[in-house]
Amino acid sequence: MGCRIRRFEAGVVYSAATRCNDRGFLFRPNHNPDNPLLDASCPANALDPSNDITPIPSVINIIGASIGRALKNHPIPLHWYEANVHHEHDGFTPSDDVERADVPHFFRDTHSLIAREINRLLGRENHVYGERYRAEPCLDDESAEQKLVYAMVNAVKDGQVERVSESPFFSTFRHLAFGEPLKFWYIDRTAWWKRGGPIAGNRPKDHMKWVTFELTPLPGWERLSVYQRQTRFRHLIHEAERIAADERAIEGRSAVGVPALRRLDPRDRPHDPNKSGRQPLCHASDPAVRRQYRRDWRDFLKAYRAASIAYRAGDLGVEFPDGSFRPPLVTMYSASAL
Repeated sequence: MGCRIRRFEAGVVYSAATRCNDRGFLFRPNHNPDNPLLDASCPANALDPSNDITPIPSVINIIGASIGRALKNHPIPLHWYEANVHHEHDGFTPSDDVERADVPHFFRDTHSLIAREINRLLGRENHVYGERYRAEPCLDDESAEQKLVYAMVNAVKDGQVERVSESPFFSTFRHLAFGEPLKFWYIDRTAWWKRGGPIAGNRPKDHMKWVTFELTPLPGWERLSVYQRQTRFRHLIHEAERIAADERAIEGRSAVGVPALRRLDPRDRPHDPNKSGRQPLCHASDPAVRRQYRRDWRDFLKAYRAASIAYRAGDLGVEFPDGSFRPPLVTMYSASAL
């Protein structure tokens, strides 16, 4: 399957998703109730610096700290970030050329940090992500809200839990609903190795750092007060939970529940994995807007392909369509030239 050419337009909300190879995002605590620092389910504020043991971050801490660290280097307006058992959903709105250029770097750094730390936590070497992120534009406020709610209630919609607040996965729900801070800790591995790595007196816990970040309101919510945004968000979530509960009742299904989720092995893959369907070109509440976007997209592809051909042929000054990225240049050498 070919990859869609990336194009990010300023001021447009994008809904993104990335699928994992297995259940790497499963929040399964270590079973060591006598040592809270060795329990991956313990909250960050339960850490006791006086304990001379190695703190082990939970999957939630890994994802949160990775997002915060990536945002420091590549700040983009991030609206939501939600993880399920084997995929994630996020939304963002680049507002200018600098932020548009930062989008791929943000995802590269976030996913790289998440993959390395999850592999370290699970004691394995493997690709965590099974594909690059897919992003589609939301062309109006209504569709942006719909994608936000879709991401937040993903675990409810899939019958894993009954309410979003019960989700054992990484979630920005409580930040959006109640303003709770997004604060996470991580071990600065670079600093640890600079001090000699696994040598006596160089404890990983001495290189523990904290990172915080905040989400940016949706463009359609910027004029609302913080209280109004939180109230609207909670109302949308409660309505989506009610609809999901009605659908489960009609189908005779019940939610799996957190205890059953935690009994799953994060290294396993689902027996019948869902296959990614065809990526939608865009999201819009008005069909006419979607049709116009398809026409504009065809014109964009023609202009991009023409520019790409000229660029690869040596015209490095060729102009590419607004919001797109130049393809990588591959230099070919003949055997005689080596």
